[in-house]
Amino acid sequence: MIAEAMGGGQSEDEVAHLSGAERDSPQPSPRGHVVIFLPALNEERAIGKVLDRIPRAQLEAAGYTVSIWLVDGNSTDRTLEVGRKNGASVFIQAGRGKGNGMRQAFDHLLRTRDRADGGSREPEFFLMLDADGTYPPEAIQRFLEALASGNDVVLGSRFRGRMAEGAMTPLNAIGNRILSALARLLFGVSVTDVCTGMWGFKADALRRIPLEASGFDLEADLFGSACLSQARITELPIDYDARIGPAKMLPLRSGLQIALRLFVRRLNGPARPISRSRTEAPPGKQTAGLSRPEGMV
Repeated sequence: MIAEAMGGGQSEDEVAHLSGAERDSPQPSPRGHVVIFLPALNEERAIGKVLDRIPRAQLEAAGYTVSIWLVDGNSTDRTLEVGRKNGASVFIQAGRGKGNGMRQAFDHLLRTRDRADGGSREPEFFLMLDADGTYPPEAIQRFLEALASGNDVVLGSRFRGRMAEGAMTPLNAIGNRILSALARLLFGVSVTDVCTGMWGFKADALRRIPLEASGFDLEADLFGSACLSQARITELPIDYDARIGPAKMLPLRSGLQIALRLFVRRLNGPARPISRSRTEAPPGKQTAGLSRPEGMV
């Protein structure tokens, strides 16, 4: 069942769902809790393969507890079905756009965890990678090691790793390099791949990173906001494969949107960080829907 609420308050179903989420929160672990987000829109061909490659057993053996969330942009294919069958919890965003979906998911998980434990939980790490098969889930443990060693934000650079033939068009490669140079110029922080879709965060650092992006400008917003919040940022080389299924990004339009986001973030400075206090949806707005994997209550 997907719990949904309309208007400014919460439905009985949503209250029940949130209570269950608090009761079912993983118990404290020696290394901390890992939340893995997979933003997806019509990725039925790829999502199962990506979920199978997540090294959950290895992470748990290393002392982490693990949650995996499929952040769905209102898919019309079998993405949700495949995701649930492969063990992912589901967050269905309200509205459209990758930026909107991830902002809602980050906000929901941070607030739910805070209500469950009063903010006193063991170290918590958030990982995000696209669900199209291009990014390597096997690199998650390296991201966690970089975060545990003192970094607040880790991003994966495709230009420092192995890139499969045909994984990125020449136009996209040129555009990415130009946007990364612009990001270095505006924020004074070294970066080779500001458009990467693989990121890691300490949860406390993410709370201090305000986001406003609605679409494919999400990564530019993450980078700019992290720089302005004085987060400790590092890059790791990652491999990059050809996507499974058709591309959704329009290069020129998205490139302009990303450049504009970098300029706006630099000029306006940081927006309001995520608060620990509870807020409700504005009247007339639909909140996102959530559900657990098949077989879970």
